[in-house]
This record gives sequence, structure tokens and C-alpha cells, in this order.
Amino acid sequence: MKLTKEILLAQIKACYHQPTWFVSLDTSIADITEEEALWKRDEMPNSIFEIVTHLLYYNERYLHHIKGMELPESLQNNDETFSIFEDISWEVLVSRIHAVMSEWITVVEQSDEDQLEAYCEDIMHMANHTIHHTGQIVYIRKLQGSWDEEKGVS
Repeated sequence: MKLTKEILLAQIKACYHQPTWFVSLDTSIADITEEEALWKRDEMPNSIFEIVTHLLYYNERYLHHIKGMELPESLQNNDETFSIFEDISWEVLVSRIHAVMSEWITVVEQSDEDQLEAYCEDIMHMANHTIHHTGQIVYIRKLQGSWDEEKGVS
């Protein structure tokens, strides 16, 4: 396995589910009720549910792009990505984001170096975008009092 694959896998696994010096997406959404996922203060632009919806939209879209699959039509603006999956339950949304993130790992593991070089920037942006929003999720959980500091980030 060459260095590019090792780095990309380490980054995806860290942002998704492996404990490092920052909280992973998996940890940030663990043990959240649907009520907690939908909660937001008046001044907050997005709930946890909306943030995970946004992540699912982009992470699934880029995954399909890298796999050479036909993409659905793009939404008109980024704001729409926070509500596109609002008709599903929190449980289904969490299941889908876990499936997409697991598939990212599989796709990178099975890709050759030429494929990884072609999509390296997209993969890195996906991981950085995921961890950016994971920080927002932890912040919201702290505000609502549902964050367990034993999971990291006191």
C-alpha cells in the first residue's frame, strides 16, 4: 500500500470513527435522541439533524462521483442541503450516514493509486468538511447539555 492510500484512509477513519485528538463523527452523533437532533436555539442556523442531512447529501454525492455513478441533479443552493432529507427519521438518517462513511473506507481501500491520485483532493475535502461539521455537532450538544465530556473535548 502506498503513502497516498495510507494517508487518505487514516484521514477518513479519523473523521468517521477512530478516536484521535479530535472527536469523530460517529462519536459526535452517538446516543442522540431525535428530539436532541432536532433541537436548536433561536439564533442557531442549523440543528444536528440538519447538519447530518447536509453531510449525507455531500458525502453521498462525492462518493457517487468517485465511483463513476450518475449524479442526481444538483440543488439550487447550499442551504437546501440542510433540509433535503427532512422526511426521514433520525434513526434512518444516522444509518445512512454510517453506511456512506463505511463505503468511503471500502472505496479507498479498493482503489488503485491512479484512482486515488485523481480524486485525492475531493477525498481530503470530504474528510475536512465532515470534521468541520462534527465540531459544530459537539458544540450544539454542549449547548443542550447532552455532551458527555468522557467522549472528548471538555
